[in-house]
Amino acid sequence: MARFQVREQLFGSHAATVLSDTVTGARAAIAHRGATLLSFTVLHQGGLVPILDGFATPEELEHPQGARSWIMAPFSNRIADGCYRFQGESHQLEITLPKSRTAIHGLVRTETFERIRVEETEEFSRAIFSCQAIRSRRFAGYPFDLDVRVSYVLRERSLWLEIAGENVGSQPAPFGCGWHPYFRTSDSGIDHLSLSIPAQGVIRTDDRLLPLEGQAAFCPLDEAPELDFRPSRPGTARGLGKLVLDRCFYGLSADDDGLSRTRIEDSRTGLTLTVLQQGGLMHVFTGDTLAIRPRASIALEPVQFMTNAFNRPEASERIVLPPGETSVFRFGVEAGAP
Repeated sequence: MARFQVREQLFGSHAATVLSDTVTGARAAIAHRGATLLSFTVLHQGGLVPILDGFATPEELEHPQGARSWIMAPFSNRIADGCYRFQGESHQLEITLPKSRTAIHGLVRTETFERIRVEETEEFSRAIFSCQAIRSRRFAGYPFDLDVRVSYVLRERSLWLEIAGENVGSQPAPFGCGWHPYFRTSDSGIDHLSLSIPAQGVIRTDDRLLPLEGQAAFCPLDEAPELDFRPSRPGTARGLGKLVLDRCFYGLSADDDGLSRTRIEDSRTGLTLTVLQQGGLMHVFTGDTLAIRPRASIALEPVQFMTNAFNRPEASERIVLPPGETSVFRFGVEAGAP
């Protein structure tokens, strides 16, 4: 029997897959609805610690108050007025956030994914999920054929994800993806945490949380010192305190392995959580406006492109996914000590 295992379970009436480490007890549970991570527990200082603030009950999954660990595809975060132009044609998506009149967080969050492959080894367990729901006549405003695959890999102290969008149609399609997890280190909220983000700048937004037009959207951190969480040296972080954040950080610096590292540290528990990503941007949300468990956890969201990318000239070429090609975005979270 392999150390790392894959098992099935039910989350209410919903199918779920559990990846586990039989040595440390670490485990990750994934609902097939949306390929949504429900929980992630790691061993720390001799005990198991839940580090994900996911949907706690089947009712929360079915009637979500907040995008807890949603897979965001074929777009992440918001599209202004749900409207965009792609290759000369206008498209109108369903407005899913009426208050700000935006389409938000993609199209697959409530779709059922099929688990198509599992692996159990001495070093990791893996589960791969596939969704073929995005077809030209299924969703208003997205007349394209797209398969979405999500891979989860559990290792001793980390969980890795990969989102892949494959254009299975006959015309180019716009595509960008991301992940919307909330992380916690204890039951004590987030004010005492320290945060480091290896970014060069932050996106300026309007009152709908949409990026400003053109170059006005891009603010170097030297002009916004209150949002500067760059580590002054490797392993350093700045206290979060009462700061309210719902901002996207760009220009992430990568280490020698090609991965950038956004980190939260808990000096009380000695627990450090690091979100690693290959390219893209980092959106940080302190959860102050959540109806359930506000400011109990912090969203560290790796995204391929900035909010409203389908309408941004600087992203117009990068969002194009030609027929037969696949776009892949890889990221993960790792637990450790400072």
